[in-house]
Amino acid sequence: MKKIVTIILLGVSLFAGEIVEMIPYKNSEFAPSLKESFPIEFELKKDAKVEIDIYTPDNNLIRTITSKSLKRGKQKIVWDGKDNNGTVVPNEAYNIVLKADKEILDFRKTGGTVVKDLKRNIDRQGRISYKLSKPSRVLIRVGVENSAMLKVVSNWTPKNRGKVLQRWSMRDIDNIVDISTLKYGVSISAFELPDYAIITTNNKKENYTTYFQRNNFSCSNTPIKKQLLVIGDRRVSKHFYACRIKERDPRLSLNISNAKVNKNNLPILSNGKRTLVKVNMNPEDEEILEKVKYEVSFFVDFEFSSEEELGYMPISWNFNPNGLKKGEHILTVNVSSFEGQVGVKSLRFLVE
Repeated sequence: MKKIVTIILLGVSLFAGEIVEMIPYKNSEFAPSLKESFPIEFELKKDAKVEIDIYTPDNNLIRTITSKSLKRGKQKIVWDGKDNNGTVVPNEAYNIVLKADKEILDFRKTGGTVVKDLKRNIDRQGRISYKLSKPSRVLIRVGVENSAMLKVVSNWTPKNRGKVLQRWSMRDIDNIVDISTLKYGVSISAFELPDYAIITTNNKKENYTTYFQRNNFSCSNTPIKKQLLVIGDRRVSKHFYACRIKERDPRLSLNISNAKVNKNNLPILSNGKRTLVKVNMNPEDEEILEKVKYEVSFFVDFEFSSEEELGYMPISWNFNPNGLKKGEHILTVNVSSFEGQVGVKSLRFLVE
């Protein structure tokens, strides 16, 4: 039986078999929509015919590149960032399987370990920086400390290794409030991509969700019983096993029923008079996320007001603005699933 050996060198896994050994990428990302191409380099220990299969992060095969018999020594196969139909793939991280004669190097189940020390730095000019030793998926969320989440800056987005600078507007998702004026917090989480994953960027024509749906792809995920959450002394993120199109924060609408509005279309409420608040989810998001229960939390002026622990969408809440001063206020809702997705929506209203 042939053996595949993994050697760790400077934080990079070198997969070495009896026939072929991978050569670490100098850079793990490229922009195929700008006509860039990506060299996949390896070293053959004998003459061999090589095939490279390229998969979506949800394990759907999108491209097969084959070669004629290649000579022993260092070789490369170039990917132009297109699928088998000649379409430039959307921005994502794609995994490879390399075959040399009968030997197979399959990297799809590597990665997933949680990044511990991101060496993060956050300033008040909308700059978030951190450092990755390996290409990883990154989640960045911003909210009021011990209160509502207000914005997702990066939703498990693939990022290349090295220092990453993430800029954001310092505004909430609905552009209602300047978050820098609040006592806010920023959470950053990351887990490593599979070894030799390739990150594509700059595709402005199609996103991964529409590409997935248009091609009738399926989510081929590891069953829960087979999911390893610890490897050695390192923790594996449960999000590593998730279907990528379901790792989305649902879009919400927030409406106050039967309220009169002012000239700026702000709802006007009466102190002490209950009113019905309705929360709906975007139909596309609801269909993708399927019918699940959510924890729904309401905040008024970023102070916790009410919570529904096990709610289905849509949901209604009887809101009593009793005790609020006359003038403008902000109502915020957070809709959280047990898988970690969080939908956020805020609106301004007046109390007369």
